Amino acid sequence: MQSKRKKTVSENAEFIAIREAAEWLGVPFSSLREYVSRGLLPSYKLGRHRLFRKREVLDALRQSTKATLDEILR
Repeated sequence: MQSKRKKTVSENAEFIAIREAAEWLGVPFSSLREYVSRGLLPSYKLGRHRLFRKREVLDALRQSTKATLDEILR
């Protein structure tokens, strides 16, 4: 008999809600909203809900953590 288990955010969820994304990334909800308003993270608005595609969030984080030599030497 197969037991039912609750899936976590990291298990194959293509879209996640803003609170789930904040928990997944380990940042406060308010910070995540600020990142979206600054255009640092891609998101989608569905009615009153803000959704994130996990792959796009990971890609955005990877791009933002790459520093050029000029940025490092400033």
